[in-house]
Amino acid sequence: MINVITTEYTSKSKIEFIQDDDKEFNWLSEFDSLNYDRFFIVIDSNVKEIWGKSIFDKLKIHKKDIITLKVESIEETKSIHFYQTAIDFFENNKCSRYDLVIAIGGGIVLDLVSFVVSTFMRGLPLFMIPTTLIGQTDASTAGKTCLNSKNSKNLLGTFYYPEIVYNNLSFLETNTNRFLRQGFSESFKYGLLNSQFLIDKLIEYHQNRNKNVLKEIIDQTIKSRIEVRQIDALASNLGHTFGHAIERMSNYQVLHGDAISVGTVMALNYSVHIGVMDNKVKDNIVDLMKKLGLNIYIDKKVKAKKLVQLMLLDKKSSSLVLNLVLIKNIARPYIENNRMFCKSEPEDVILFLKNFLKSYEYKIDDCHIYLKNNLLSY
Repeated sequence: MINVITTEYTSKSKIEFIQDDDKEFNWLSEFDSLNYDRFFIVIDSNVKEIWGKSIFDKLKIHKKDIITLKVESIEETKSIHFYQTAIDFFENNKCSRYDLVIAIGGGIVLDLVSFVVSTFMRGLPLFMIPTTLIGQTDASTAGKTCLNSKNSKNLLGTFYYPEIVYNNLSFLETNTNRFLRQGFSESFKYGLLNSQFLIDKLIEYHQNRNKNVLKEIIDQTIKSRIEVRQIDALASNLGHTFGHAIERMSNYQVLHGDAISVGTVMALNYSVHIGVMDNKVKDNIVDLMKKLGLNIYIDKKVKAKKLVQLMLLDKKSSSLVLNLVLIKNIARPYIENNRMFCKSEPEDVILFLKNFLKSYEYKIDDCHIYLKNNLLSY
């Protein structure tokens, strides 16, 4: 006799986002640490040089032992190879579920640490201190953890939530315009998906560089990110299927925001190609990206077939079909079978890309070198 038992598991996770502009970081000395034995800190080596003393001086007020691992903020750090290094750090220092892990840095550090923490002892308490705009608006906001595989960006991952995210605008004062651009690219993408208000705020900040407007951008990006996450964990990936492949083809010399930005241009053009977006709407959005100083350049060496081969390794795709996140207009995502994905045949995408790349105006040699500039010109 066969007996079937069916149940449904649900989990509720609460993240507390602290939005601050105190240059002294006093909140770091005041949060409730009573339930933690020690602090395990994993910090970007560059961030430690700039902000380490200010951060550590405040954390020391809690009178906890502090064990520190410095890491280099490069894509190779987000790898299975370095994963073992991180595991050894926690294991050799007898880290337990009664300790607090604090990740300090940009997206690479946050992605790596959250992945390690989610798998060590099936989960450790996690506190994030993002020090880049892309870290504050994207990497820390919705439980995404990830490592890169040999051929794919962010292929390995779990969903795991920090208890606290401490965002301080002061950290962004040491971000160059090039690195701020990476964060604005993500914010713009979320605006395209579900928030005209966010697009308007990006335009306003571009015009006046007001700190209060920047705070509104961060706040609204977090809200937009969470709203999309509640619909589908992968539905925020507008431009990412194209963009991750571009990153990989450049051996990660093109930064994430720049890659997903031009990937968004490709996605917009593909929306026009399949007839779900008007060409004028696409042109208006691309013109807006240019005015905001976002990247729409791509390297002349990029080839359609190779790009699609890498896109087929994307976590949204099957071995036969690409699942692309598209929009019809600002805050009007494309919906197919009640999901925010467009099933696309690889051969059709190859043909589209060949025609797109053949006529595209913004192809340049050594694109990754040009994108090191703080400001892009059009």
